[in-house]
Parts: sequence; C-alpha cells; structure tokens
Amino acid sequence: MKFKLKVLQILIITLSASSIFSQTISEKIDAYVLSYVNTNDFSGCVLATRNDSILFSECYGKANFSFNITNTLETKFKIGSISKQFTAAAILLLEERGLLNTSDPITKYFPEKSISNNLTIHHLLTHTSGIIDIYDLPDFYAFPCDGVGFTEIVDMVLEEGPYFEPGQQYLYSNGGYVILAKIIEDVSGETYEEYISHSIFSELGMNSSGSSSKNKVVKNLSVGYDPLGYNNLVQTNDIDYLTKGAGSLYSSPKDLLIWINSLKERSLLSETSYQKFFKNYGNAYGYGISVYKSFGKEVFGHDGRIAGYIADYLHYKEDNVNIIITGNIQTGVADFLRRDIAAIVFNQEYQTSAKNVPPATDYPPNVKNIPGAYSFGPSFTVYVEFVDGRLQARANQGAYSELVPLQDGRFFNRTLYAYIKFEEDKNNTITKMIWENNDGNSFDGIKK
Repeated sequence: MKFKLKVLQILIITLSASSIFSQTISEKIDAYVLSYVNTNDFSGCVLATRNDSILFSECYGKANFSFNITNTLETKFKIGSISKQFTAAAILLLEERGLLNTSDPITKYFPEKSISNNLTIHHLLTHTSGIIDIYDLPDFYAFPCDGVGFTEIVDMVLEEGPYFEPGQQYLYSNGGYVILAKIIEDVSGETYEEYISHSIFSELGMNSSGSSSKNKVVKNLSVGYDPLGYNNLVQTNDIDYLTKGAGSLYSSPKDLLIWINSLKERSLLSETSYQKFFKNYGNAYGYGISVYKSFGKEVFGHDGRIAGYIADYLHYKEDNVNIIITGNIQTGVADFLRRDIAAIVFNQEYQTSAKNVPPATDYPPNVKNIPGAYSFGPSFTVYVEFVDGRLQARANQGAYSELVPLQDGRFFNRTLYAYIKFEEDKNNTITKMIWENNDGNSFDGIKK
C-alpha cells in the first residue's frame, strides 16, 4: 500500500512538473509573439506541437480589421510559397499514375516554344532551371489592371530566355512553378485547383484548404494587409491568382498540421516519390520543400509570402516538433517567429527583434538626395523613389515597400523588417545604401 502511495505521489509530482514546464513554454511564446502584435507587425495564428501534444495554440489580431473579426484557428490564410510543395506532390502523383515523368523535357509539353531540350520538370521542381521569376517580368504588378491572366503569365515566362543552362546552378524561381501548374492542367485534363483539391486536400481531409482565384469568395478567409507607415495598415490587392502553382493556395494552421503529419507518416505518395520529394538536391532544397538543419536538428518545411500574408512552418524530425505560423500582415516577422519559438521549445537563447526605435516626425533634410538606383551586384539593383508621397524601395522589378524614417537617422522597412542607412560624402552627396537584413547581415549598395 505504501509502495502504491509512493508511486502515486511521484506520478502527481511528475505530471505537475510537466504541466508547469508546458505553461512556461506557453507563457514565453505568448509574451514573445505579443511583442510583434503590440507593434502592429503580426496578426495571425501560431501553433506549436510536440508528438501528439499541443505546446502552444493561439491567434492574435483581426481576420478583418474593418469589421473587427478576430483570427481563430479556423481562419484561412493565403500561404504563398508553401504552395510549391503541394504542386510538387501533384506532379509526383501524376508520375505515379504514368502520366508524366520528372525527367521529361519541357519541350514535350510546350513544343511550340523555343526552350532548351535539356530543361526538364526536375529542373523546375528544384529551382535549377534558369527560368525567370514571375516577379521579374516587366510591370508584373500592373498585370491585374491590364487584364493579364495565368495563361499569358506562362507564355511570358517561357518566352524569356533562361539565365543559365539548366542544372548549372540554383536560382529560386516562381516562374518554374507556374509552368508546373500549367503542365498539371494539361496532363490531368483538370484545372490546377480541381486536381489539387481532390488529389491532395480531400484525400487528406484538409477541409480548410484550397486555391485562390480572382474575385473568389472563400468562407473564413482573412483579409490581407500590407504595412503603411510606422504602425498602420493598408488592404492589399489580389495578385495570387497570377501565381498559380507557386503561391496561390490558402490553408489554416490545423490543415497545415494535417499536411505535416502526412509527410512525416508518408501517407499520400509512394516511397519512391517521397525519396525524390525529400532529397536535398543542393541548396537545402528538395521538390518544393526546404530540407536543412536548425539548432543542429534535421528539419523540413517552407516559408511563404504573398501580398498581404505570411506563412511558415518547420518540422523537427528527431523531436517530432512542429512550428506553424500563419499571418495576414505582410511583414518580415515570420523569420523571427519560426526560429525563436523553436528556441523557446528547445530551451535555447532568444530575444525579440520587434522594432523599438521611435519614428521620426519627418524625413531628414537630405531626403531629396536619396532617390536613385543602388547596385548590390551585377544583377541586383534597389531603386528608391517617392511614390504617393512616401519614400519607397523596390528590388529589380519587385513591388515597392516603404522606408519609414526613424529618430536615430536610419530608415525601417516593415515589409522585410530591415534597417537602412544612407551614407554621404563630404559634399553631402549620397553615395551608398547600407541594408541590414532581419538576420543581422549587412549589404552595401553603391549609388549609380
């Protein structure tokens, strides 16, 4: 009897200690995430699990700020480039059914286009194709106003000459995945949306996931917002229908957990397909999925960013830990959340990177000298100019994002969560832009 009592006491102490540990993790994650919520740089949901236990599950902010609708775990978010692994899985399913092969040359599907015979589906999946990124197409952000659609995007991408011979190097390209979506449609005889829906989402019970299209009404889909000024927001325009295959899907935290579990358990594809899917072909990338090490542990996952939204997830294989982030304010904070929430779970060092330097009341006196082109390398230029009365920057053909002046003389870019400083010579001429990334690395851009 005494032995049984002693065992019961030990069990109660163990369970209590476990509960306290869990609460400590939960409290730390909550305080950490709130540091970005309080600066109006994060609105969305965070889900962290270990084995079959929920370590943390909380939503913040609004799914719709105009109507004061709160984000919940049932809220759907656009997931940007996380879409790519679903496109890759769809390609592998078609290969299993004998309808294509990942070694097929692209000329098989686009015989009328002048494309290298060496360019294959495999190259598109692994970002080794040399194909242009859709965001580098001239005037990409004007396409919605011009009535440009998905088929025209595919044609434009295919008509642009490759940057290099297929397989020679790695260059991340949304353009390659747009082409893959077109192949899925041509081979399956269905739309991309239909094929993904019944072959993957319905098969796995991902009932809160789907594909965005222009003007489509989606129940419980959050509204996407971009930063405006130091802490304000502006509702974004839809462009995701132009990114079919590369960034056009939406999902929920619960559905993403279902997806991760299917990858872990290898329940959708054949073992041969999963070998291809998870293989690191160089640059820590498989077929639409990132595979690398974090905190010395093997992980798989992907980040996502599309106008008005951020998303991210990592699965720590050995510890069976999942970190899932979905948000409807397009800032650069997902990079911090992914890393630091894992640090909390694994009892590693972390600290918030939430902005803490107050905004300046006005631009500095030399602001008129800042606009211009800044070269960061042979093929990377950042353009700075006033747009709608605000100092904004864009890289190559990318979208503009605001540079907010701070009291310490620097500028802050909320979209990328980066700090920018401009240097001038003794004649007060601006000569250089110093861009400090959200990972702490700095890069110099010389004014042309």
